[in-house]
Amino acid sequence: MRKSGKCSARTLSAIAVILISLLFGSCLSLGQSLELLASDAFSQGLMDRYEEAILRAAAKAAAEAAQPLSPSQEYYIGRAVTARIFSLYGLYDTPALNEYLNKLGQGLSLFSSRPEIYTGYRFAVLDSGEVNAFASPGGHILITRGLLAKVESEDELAAVLAHEIAHVALRHGLASVQGSRLAQIASDYALSAGLSSGGEAASFTEAFGEAISEIATVLLISGYSQSFELQADREAKRILLQAAYDPAALDRLIAKLPSQDQEPSGFAQTHPKPSFRIEALHDELITPKNALERHSGFLGAWPEKRYWPNPRPESERFQVSPNERSHTRTERFAAFRELF
Repeated sequence: MRKSGKCSARTLSAIAVILISLLFGSCLSLGQSLELLASDAFSQGLMDRYEEAILRAAAKAAAEAAQPLSPSQEYYIGRAVTARIFSLYGLYDTPALNEYLNKLGQGLSLFSSRPEIYTGYRFAVLDSGEVNAFASPGGHILITRGLLAKVESEDELAAVLAHEIAHVALRHGLASVQGSRLAQIASDYALSAGLSSGGEAASFTEAFGEAISEIATVLLISGYSQSFELQADREAKRILLQAAYDPAALDRLIAKLPSQDQEPSGFAQTHPKPSFRIEALHDELITPKNALERHSGFLGAWPEKRYWPNPRPESERFQVSPNERSHTRTERFAAFRELF
């Protein structure tokens, strides 16, 4: 057996090859792959008992890191990402506008697939003329003044918020980096910590630091994948439909957004071509997911059968008609648009 100490470059390369083959050539999890690597490397004389123990500790940490994040972890990662975005754009501090967006957005979030998250959905405006919007994990949603300037009705504003809510509800922020990040970080860390002399298995908290950087990069530079954007569009239409907003408002809004040949940076760089998004939306029938559809103004009357007692039965005689609702929203939007 070789002497304890730092492994040679040749040994490191050999172990890296073993690890890669285990990760990509089998159905084993990352933790299982590292466990098997520790056993194989020790039996082949590539590491001593101490280094094997360290690598097993790394395998355990990797397995824990690969578990789905808790709601609180998702929130704190998202909060850190949001802080980075604020540092680049700055907050448009207008309390009345912020209150309007939060009431509208939180109402829409009730119709999403994840209406309840760790601290609830939060909405804010960024003081930038760039056309853009960001949805980081944990419900942090940021809209630029430049994008708000494109909005011409509360239905279109609801479409903006519904799209970003959909990214959060579908966990796109974490899903865009989680799989590859954990595999890469855990394997790199396992090799460096497990194979250095006198090393100890450090906490995988640092991995979340890298995740924060990667999510921020996705939001600010590369954008979500095309499939994620189309998923968010479809989910946004369902949210609008169930919340009694005009689903076609999303199409109208997308049609006004810049494409890469018009604006090579910002929103156009991180989103699919508007015409492609609209075409994809028309390829799928958008239907509500659950019983909330029965309360939608676009879908007719309230249900005839009630499954729980109505504490105010007289209120059913005073339902708001679609025309009245539309008029109220038009007046409300006109009052707040001056703050954009």
